[in-house]
Amino acid sequence: MLILSPVDRASEVPELLEAGAEELYAGYVPPFWSDAFGPIVSCNRRSFDEANVGSFDDLGALVHAAAVRDVPVHVALNASPIPEGMIPRLVTAAAEFARIGVRGVIVSDLPLLLSLRDAKVPRLALHASTLFSAFNGMTVAFLRRAGAERVVLARELTTAEIAAMVPPAGGTRLEAIGFRGRCPNIEGFCTHLHDDPRRTWPCELRYEKEWAGREGAIPPEILAAIERNEGSDRLFSCGLCAVPLLERAGVHALKIVGRGSETARKVDAVRAVAAMRAYGREAIPGPGECAARGKELYRETFGRPCRPGNCYFPEFRPGEAG
Repeated sequence: MLILSPVDRASEVPELLEAGAEELYAGYVPPFWSDAFGPIVSCNRRSFDEANVGSFDDLGALVHAAAVRDVPVHVALNASPIPEGMIPRLVTAAAEFARIGVRGVIVSDLPLLLSLRDAKVPRLALHASTLFSAFNGMTVAFLRRAGAERVVLARELTTAEIAAMVPPAGGTRLEAIGFRGRCPNIEGFCTHLHDDPRRTWPCELRYEKEWAGREGAIPPEILAAIERNEGSDRLFSCGLCAVPLLERAGVHALKIVGRGSETARKVDAVRAVAAMRAYGREAIPGPGECAARGKELYRETFGRPCRPGNCYFPEFRPGEAG
């Protein structure tokens, strides 16, 4: 299983590869998109400057720095929905990416995916974003017919559910997200924008709540569901415990979230995932052993114990709450 790391500039590439990254993904906003929509709506769900490569020349430099080590770079074009008039221009942009050596684009808009499939851009793989909500094998099969060579699975799946999806996927490579950036909502159905320059997303805020139902108060179970993730910090989310089992199941890549974060944080994340993968390869551990080692690595990485609200795979925390 490959380790897929975020990257924002060419200078980060050597450190990320030295830490253990084997694929990289970046964001880039073409000038025609910025001219049309300004700084608010990005074509890749990140509007702040630090999360996007600054220019096309900078993207070329980043790709070249990775190519020296034969490491693929993929570019996110995962806004959804995309205005119809922008689709031909994004297809042209994707062809330009391929020309300078980008190996794949990450897409979450079905018309764009179909258009890229029909364009048959040489040497450019199409990745179906997690925003397609691939919860089952039928969705993977649908996305394969739509042109996807790789499918980024929904973040809400368990390790067992992911493992069951690998054999019927056939030649379609499956990717799981498993470090930082856990979405407290069902991400494919969420309409929040990730455009706050302070990097605080709407799902992490605390809200005043007013009940408009027939009873006199918010039902406790609804209040608990609303408050479960308020004030959470996606920076500390983690799925380390699952890494050996996902690799054993045949998952092609594990993605680390973190475009726009500091280089040191990206490097620490890659090292943690690489260490957990190495542990799984050496010890062939069971779920209980994975949970113990994953929590130990979490504390080493973050300097604090892990918490249920930050867990990608809560099946490793049976009976725990709060």
